[in-house]
Amino acid sequence: MVGPFVWMGTVGMAVMVRRIGLLEGTLGTAEEAEVRERFLRQAGRGLDRAYRLAGLLLADRAEAEDVTQDALERAWRSLDSLRDPAAFEGWFDRILVNVCRDRLRRRSKVRFIPIEGELPSAVTADPFRATLDRDEALRALAVLDHDEREVVVLHYWADLPLAEVAARIGAPIGTVKSRLHRALGKLGRAMGGATGTDGGAGRGGPR
Repeated sequence: MVGPFVWMGTVGMAVMVRRIGLLEGTLGTAEEAEVRERFLRQAGRGLDRAYRLAGLLLADRAEAEDVTQDALERAWRSLDSLRDPAAFEGWFDRILVNVCRDRLRRRSKVRFIPIEGELPSAVTADPFRATLDRDEALRALAVLDHDEREVVVLHYWADLPLAEVAARIGAPIGTVKSRLHRALGKLGRAMGGATGTDGGAGRGGPR
């Protein structure tokens, strides 16, 4: 698990409240205020997890922060689609995954222009990239395409059964199993056989 990256805290919650306040304007009823408070409470509990999930999918701290906030706004705007408040985590994960996909599509269309000279030393190191570079298993994720990476991260890092992974990415469970099988094969080759198609990483196989 990627543990030391905490984005929320007091500042994060203040930002979230302010952004949602701008989206909703002035709440007209006590019922609307209650909906907002429930949303903030549920989102606040899982925001650090969402940030780390986005970081593992995108391998970039700044993009993970942007995506997490974009997902919050999208979730608030589509709150009517959440039929069961108890299902908030899975519902929000689906939104986050879709925002990550949007960011990756946008990334593939952006042309980067090399900058001559050294970057200023004040540039803050990216903790996600640093951890990915240090950890062999996480570093091996680079060999996967995004669809494979989604399945591996959701199944092994987020500890979700394959049926839940399928629900979050909007794919049939057969597709999820196929992607996971293909991904584990690639990871096994990248790590010299340390991970295999039997489930890898001591998890006892896909569920």
